[in-house]
Amino acid sequence: MPEASATLQRLAHRAADGRVAWAVAAPFVALAAWRAGSSAVWDGDIWWILRAGEDALRTHAVPTVNGYAFTSPEHPWVMHEWLYGVGAAMLVRAFGVAGLALGRLGAVALLALAMLWRAGRDARPVVASLAFAVAFEAFGARWESPRPVGTVAALAVAAAAVAFDPAFRARHLVALAAIQVLWTNVHGSHPLGVAIAACAAFEPTGDRRARRAAVLAVAGATLCNPYGLAMHDLVRRYVLGEGGDSVALVHERIREWWPLWRHPMRTLSTPLELVAALPLAVGAFTALRSPRWRPRGVLLVLLFTLALRHNRHLQLFGLASLVLLAAPLEAVLARLSARTAATFPLRRAMAVFAVVGLATWGAAWVHRPAGEWRDPTHDDEDVAALLDATPADARVFVTLFFTGFAIERGVRVFFDTRNDCYPYDVLREGFDLDAGKLAPVEAERVLRRRGVTHALVRCDGAARTAFAGWTLGGRRGAYCLLRATEERAEP
Repeated sequence: MPEASATLQRLAHRAADGRVAWAVAAPFVALAAWRAGSSAVWDGDIWWILRAGEDALRTHAVPTVNGYAFTSPEHPWVMHEWLYGVGAAMLVRAFGVAGLALGRLGAVALLALAMLWRAGRDARPVVASLAFAVAFEAFGARWESPRPVGTVAALAVAAAAVAFDPAFRARHLVALAAIQVLWTNVHGSHPLGVAIAACAAFEPTGDRRARRAAVLAVAGATLCNPYGLAMHDLVRRYVLGEGGDSVALVHERIREWWPLWRHPMRTLSTPLELVAALPLAVGAFTALRSPRWRPRGVLLVLLFTLALRHNRHLQLFGLASLVLLAAPLEAVLARLSARTAATFPLRRAMAVFAVVGLATWGAAWVHRPAGEWRDPTHDDEDVAALLDATPADARVFVTLFFTGFAIERGVRVFFDTRNDCYPYDVLREGFDLDAGKLAPVEAERVLRRRGVTHALVRCDGAARTAFAGWTLGGRRGAYCLLRATEERAEP
């Protein structure tokens, strides 16, 4: 036993060495920058976000109605990602599609900065390094997406890093409110910022008055959006998912909204997410036992509960845990070995990130064709050619994955992945047609009632069965453009 204790003490002492920490962190920092700067930016949602952002820049107004679908063009729409769309459109104007990767690089840089700063100040350097390594390997798959998901993760981690700073002062309050204003206009998950500030208000360190004031400031910041309380009502719909609401269909049909226990291997980006999340959940519940760490334990248990209900939140739980559990872990390590004066080399890490990220993005921007930024499989080029073959007034049913791409190209669609801007019956019909759940007779009745004139679906996909008897108007790769007869095409 004495030998084992001595070994643990030696390991703990080495863990305080900044050189060891840098050796662990440097490869993951460089890999994160390389992936963020050079990976393709294809995603089913980014294209309608981009189109809406471009329209907002052109009209100087945020969207308030569906607009892009012929089935329900006047249905109310609260675009909770409006600022993200505007920013994405500006980047694409300046750099083409590669601008989306540049925006993603900035989001990942903020995530890395917040994570390494908080963990590096709360614990010995190697703890911060290992936290970032786990974050990259287990929860980094979604970083490659150009959707607001990556930006939201960065803002949430930044908010947690500031809110739980032991030296919380008035300047932290201002920073937290600024983060919240940005978060509120980038994505509808912004109420989590209020939860972060509320839990941090019970921390026994820092200026308690400033912490309490921060809760009010952050809550007030959620009202700084062009939709007012309608933004909060949208969040309520997503949280409750009440029957008869289109959001209830989203929870039922969209995989990332499924409970974590429902086909977990189909809902997770990678099995490593679950492998890493389980011990972090143990750490979160353990933190509840200590008055010192209970506020952050409450927050993490809340996030874990959200992840159990909707698996899309597992990444956020994991990243927040890796940041906020660093301090409790350091308290355990301190019993084995006193912490040395070494600190995590944050400036060096961010310099490496900036050099690698900008160099890889710049090289790709210069040498990579625009089509390779969008989709290396070239499915987008096949779909684009078929969409271009439709008349200007076509009313097109597009398979769900390419609906946003069709909207970006100016095609009027039956439904799309915005989801919450549709009446319940329209969204249900769209999901059922895309999944091939309707018998041909019922499918024909729906298509006639909605006045669909064309369809773009996978030639061998489930949706193809809904268009039995339609004329083949073209085929490119795996996708078919179908056309209704003239008498059939009338609403």
